[in-house]
Amino acid sequence: MTGPSQPYPQTLWVRPHDLWLKILASLGVLGLTTLVAVGGLPQWEVDLFDFLNSGPAWLPGVLWAPMQFGSLFGPVLVALVAWLRWRTWRPWVGSIVAPVIAWQLAKMVKWTIERGRPFEEIQDLTFKSGTPQEGLGFVSGHSAIAFALAAVLSPYLTRPMRVAAYAVAVLVGLARIDAGAHLPLDIVGGGALGYAIALCWHLGVGQPSVPLEVLRRIGTSGA
Repeated sequence: MTGPSQPYPQTLWVRPHDLWLKILASLGVLGLTTLVAVGGLPQWEVDLFDFLNSGPAWLPGVLWAPMQFGSLFGPVLVALVAWLRWRTWRPWVGSIVAPVIAWQLAKMVKWTIERGRPFEEIQDLTFKSGTPQEGLGFVSGHSAIAFALAAVLSPYLTRPMRVAAYAVAVLVGLARIDAGAHLPLDIVGGGALGYAIALCWHLGVGQPSVPLEVLRRIGTSGA
């Protein structure tokens, strides 16, 4: 019988070969969005921003709570829940390490690309409560954190829970656009960055070959 901090068999942790392909694909998305961002603000992105930013007055209040999962509060809360749920170090440590690294790298990308937030890039922007009026836009740190969290937890979850995790990450991005904090490509680029960092974490430490939620259901969480 294993101890409480390692209740799952060591043979459960694997490093799927397709992680490399997923990492390369996500870095390709990051590279493509970066090329577009460096080249200027395309009209189609302005139009998409206007559409996503023109929600009803009550929408920011609804989106505020899920948006916090893209702040540094998100990794702390998710790490606590992951530890209480699974009592093994990979998911809760990954919930801290991957999002924080993604957030720091997002700041580096911002300083390199130097694309402004919507208030600098779009004329006649309608300001809302909480719309940032300083800082850089590409890439979104909130989106990087949210997708890193979703990708870190994904192998541990059942399919419905996995869909829910990524849905929250998407909501974080939509909330940032609705608030006027980011343009659409900021969100896509940030999400790709966070996703890639989380996959690198799984590549380094391994991930469960069977979702831990499945093991809990069938009662085989012992060694």
